[in-house]
Amino acid sequence: MVGESKRENSKRASGRLEAPACVHVYVWVFMVAFSVSQTLCVLLVNNGIERGDGLESLVTIGLIQVAFWTTQRRCSSEDLSYWDGLLVAAASVTTGANLISLCRAFYLLFAVVIVSVLIAVDHDDRCARRHAGLRFAKLIIRLHKQRLWSNGHS
Repeated sequence: MVGESKRENSKRASGRLEAPACVHVYVWVFMVAFSVSQTLCVLLVNNGIERGDGLESLVTIGLIQVAFWTTQRRCSSEDLSYWDGLLVAAASVTTGANLISLCRAFYLLFAVVIVSVLIAVDHDDRCARRHAGLRFAKLIIRLHKQRLWSNGHS
């Protein structure tokens, strides 16, 4: 009993969200796939690898990583990091069947990343209605509440 209490207090102190390992895997797989998907699209459009495609692909990947970094910095807050928000989003579509959950997580995470990039672009520290961290947290809360409603909880 005392050990459990200490463990819960250390979890709260670290500020990390606990999620099942499969949810972490869904988010990692999505992030890697999304990061390299632009390179694959360039290769498919040009019917293979050509000398100029390599540089174009690297630039595209670099721009996407800069966008992710900026989005993460602007959408994270003390209460909810960007990664934890993605974990909550992915957990909100789990079904118990890993392949189905992975597919559902891909669609939702794609939408969350696109919306969060738009939120980050529209960010304004001086205005609460345009503050990226607050808007991202509201988005994640809505996704979490939708999960609770769909499970019959209120």
